[in-house]
Amino acid sequence: MVEPQEGMKVEQIVELARYAERQGYGYFFRSDHLLPTFNSSQMIDSPECWVSLAVLAASTQRIRFGSMVTPVGFRNPALLARMGCTLDSYSRGRMVMSLGAGWFEPEYIAHGINFPSFRVRRDQLIDALNIVRPLTEGKRVDYDGRHFSAHLECFPKPFNGKIRLVLGGRNPKILGAGSGFVDEVNIFSTPLDRFLKLKEIVREKNGKAEFSHNGSFVIARTQSELEERISRHMRFRGESPQNAKRMLQEKGVFCGYPDEVVAMIDERVKSGVSRIYFQILDPQDGAQTETLSETLREHYPSG
Repeated sequence: MVEPQEGMKVEQIVELARYAERQGYGYFFRSDHLLPTFNSSQMIDSPECWVSLAVLAASTQRIRFGSMVTPVGFRNPALLARMGCTLDSYSRGRMVMSLGAGWFEPEYIAHGINFPSFRVRRDQLIDALNIVRPLTEGKRVDYDGRHFSAHLECFPKPFNGKIRLVLGGRNPKILGAGSGFVDEVNIFSTPLDRFLKLKEIVREKNGKAEFSHNGSFVIARTQSELEERISRHMRFRGESPQNAKRMLQEKGVFCGYPDEVVAMIDERVKSGVSRIYFQILDPQDGAQTETLSETLREHYPSG
């Protein structure tokens, strides 16, 4: 999972997606942000998400792809569902649609998009899910909500009859309100004890939803490499490197030597996580990505 708003060209996104496909990864996601979120004062390449997803659909053959996640306030949900169905049909069923309430106010304001209160954004998300869910199941929707309405059926239909729908977030009110509509709930980089609490909230609404973890990682084989990569990671996030390894681990970031990272992955799997998406904050650090790929091949040879 990559963050192109932090200064990537579309060509780099495609290169990483093709790398992920060659390495045997099952999914490739990119964020849906309109401005840099870590260094928001800088003017850098921030390629629009859904345009680049169309390029990914045409540039890959096997890997499943999508946004992680699309804020529903950016685009009309009926139109968004049509976009998703079109890409899913073209890619022969490889599209994954992930939705969220949105959180980064500056990108809304810069593009003339209203940034309402949290409660309104939550209600917008519920309206959007009421529209997107049936359309991405190949059904007709007739829905009039407080914020969004739709009366249509999408053509082309999803390639396999249904697009996998993911809800992203870690706010209990968002997960409680929206998890009943989706196939998967993605919880971003959360300590294990908090994940288990959020899992119970979801289970009350949806007993069948799968859980996934999305978050950054720091991995190295030697002490000097690990220290350098932790410092680089902290500088990228604008945080202090003091006691960084333990702090990152406590936040739910996979950080350490390969055996330590594998232990954290296994812990998540035992807690009920069925998919893990590794967030690449710095696409220039190809060596660290390769270390991760090598580690996963060594410890999970069957995929």
